[in-house]
Amino acid sequence: DPKDYLLHYERMLEFLSDPSNHKIMEEELTGRGVKCLNFYDILIDFVLLDSFDEVDKPPSSIKAILQNRWISASFRETAIGTAVWSVLMGKRQMLKYSDGFLAHFYCISEQVSPVLVWGFLGPEGSLNSTCNYFREQVIEFLIDIFDFFKVRYTNVDNLAEDILREMRIRVENINQRLALEGC
Repeated sequence: DPKDYLLHYERMLEFLSDPSNHKIMEEELTGRGVKCLNFYDILIDFVLLDSFDEVDKPPSSIKAILQNRWISASFRETAIGTAVWSVLMGKRQMLKYSDGFLAHFYCISEQVSPVLVWGFLGPEGSLNSTCNYFREQVIEFLIDIFDFFKVRYTNVDNLAEDILREMRIRVENINQRLALEGC
């Protein structure tokens, strides 16, 4: 049920659209190593690439659940959701701003992270395959936007046009994959 995700997503958009929140966001993200507030540094690097790294090196509590073959897959999936929620709650309690960018980000993460962690780390199957395909598309996008044969670095307009084209290709690929999966 995407209702809670959509609610938190809308709240994030409201937060981002209020210019008075930009200083808070800058402070929070600078503290997390984001050097410049732009699409690449926030969405690609901070959100996606860091998430891929975290999935590759999950906390020991999540590893223990995944490796316990004595419990059923459905119970492991539920336990993963609980463990992910617990990790995010711990992170949220350490935030300086309870209603800042990171708080909104963690609310969204609570909705999508359990299924993504299960998709990346759970048993082989459709979800696992789709999650890995998504990661491959993101990585290929990054490779392509730094490829001088695919992206023109001649001026800002050409650069923006080519990056947008490469992004549209990846989004279309992902949408086609999701359509094949019946999503």
